[in-house]
Amino acid sequence: MNRKIIPFAIAIILVCLVMAVAAAFSFSGAVSAQKFGGEVAWSQSYGTAESMKVINVMGDDQDDLFIQNTSNISIYDGSGEVMLSLDYDSPKTTLGDVNSDGMEDIIVYYVGTGMSVDVISNGQTETMATNLNIGFPARVALIRFASGPQIVLGDSSGKLLSLNLEGEPLWISTLGTNEVRGMDDARIGGQPHLATATNDGNLAVYDEQGNQVWTQSQEILRRLRAFDLNSDGNSEIITGGEYGAFFIFSAVDGSTLFSKQLGQAVSEVREVELNGDPSSREIVAGGKDGGVWAFSSTGEQLWSGSLSDKVNEISGIDVDGDGKQEAVIGAESGEVAIFTEDGSRNNLSTHDTPITRIDVGRLGTDRYVVIADGSEVQVEKINSSSIPGFQYTPLIVGVIVSTIILVIAGVLASIPPKPEMKVSFQNTSRESLEAQRRMLKESIADVERLRQSGEVTGDAYLARLKRLRGDLAENEATFKAQGYPIKVETIQCPNCGGTLELGMDKCEYCGQVLLS
Repeated sequence: MNRKIIPFAIAIILVCLVMAVAAAFSFSGAVSAQKFGGEVAWSQSYGTAESMKVINVMGDDQDDLFIQNTSNISIYDGSGEVMLSLDYDSPKTTLGDVNSDGMEDIIVYYVGTGMSVDVISNGQTETMATNLNIGFPARVALIRFASGPQIVLGDSSGKLLSLNLEGEPLWISTLGTNEVRGMDDARIGGQPHLATATNDGNLAVYDEQGNQVWTQSQEILRRLRAFDLNSDGNSEIITGGEYGAFFIFSAVDGSTLFSKQLGQAVSEVREVELNGDPSSREIVAGGKDGGVWAFSSTGEQLWSGSLSDKVNEISGIDVDGDGKQEAVIGAESGEVAIFTEDGSRNNLSTHDTPITRIDVGRLGTDRYVVIADGSEVQVEKINSSSIPGFQYTPLIVGVIVSTIILVIAGVLASIPPKPEMKVSFQNTSRESLEAQRRMLKESIADVERLRQSGEVTGDAYLARLKRLRGDLAENEATFKAQGYPIKVETIQCPNCGGTLELGMDKCEYCGQVLLS
């Protein structure tokens, strides 16, 4: 191949590879033009929130911020002013419409006169029940069974107690011997049931009479959630274990729909609508060592990521208003990060204490993300931005790199061939000419030997021999030009006695191979 064509051939191959990679990055969405940031609107001191929700609980047609920790329940208005603050001993809370006025009420299970339950409705507190036959508060849920709503309490020893809306006991049950770690509304055939689990790994679904529809067991349990992931009227129950077990159970019969080992304790599980299709839901799980995984409704892993420490909270928030939720995740280290549909990560503010709760909602006239850490609650305005045409930046880079490759190929092709090295005999002493003559004769003999052995053949042999004989002729011409007599050095064949020039390795007369 012509030496000027070779650089361009290689360059064209490289250009094709570069442009193929650039196109893949541009059109696959691997390069995101979207960036997220946050600006604090207001903050209030509040230590280690256990529960938090942006919701209307004061009856004023405005959403409020409800927040609860191990000793207090508070409500803030949209500007951060305290509307209600009540101290409780070890409260556990849930939200639900107890008095059927269309507004959410706060249900508080706490240590009072014995174990007690209060209902806070439109800022007014009413004690529903006291001296209940149940232990230290662990969980509380309002389940709207077909026969009517029930408040179900779960204590630190695996005991369950159901109350009607007048505070009267309906049924009692025991599930395991450890703390109740999860309670949720699970649908079977569209009808609400209670899904619950204890820390020792016991899992059950209850009907409105307190009967167990089914039970299951797994490793030590950290999280339980129930969602109807595929909108078929039957919930899926998702659990995360102490040693990394991640399960999806059918709420109908407790059968295992999916299981996977995540390699670290599962510290949180939430539903996040990542792809914007409400007919199926996605799940995001977080681990004790900072792992983050997104799964489809069937358990297929969509992507994975990580934070530097234990994942404490996951919340699904549509930050940019495109109908798809982003996963806003808070860690024990104080990190807050946003993960998008494809797993791309954007960092928000870093806090000095562990993140405990994250929620989103409209406070006043604007929509905010609320982040609670170990010492305060911050209300942040989250924004997203994009650079027009940024998606095509890889193509532009590809064109620039391709141009550089072609320029280099052109430079290489334009370099003239290296001139052939030729021995010069001008102004050389007689001794040097004789040494050069001997060297050339030996080189001619070497070429002949290589030809006979098959190592040099065809055009290469002829070209090499032609050049050597030309050099020898020039050497002899120089001898004559400088007046030196040419002495032909000879040897005799040891076989036939024929006279041969020095440098020959084979007798021309008998064919005897000579050793020199």
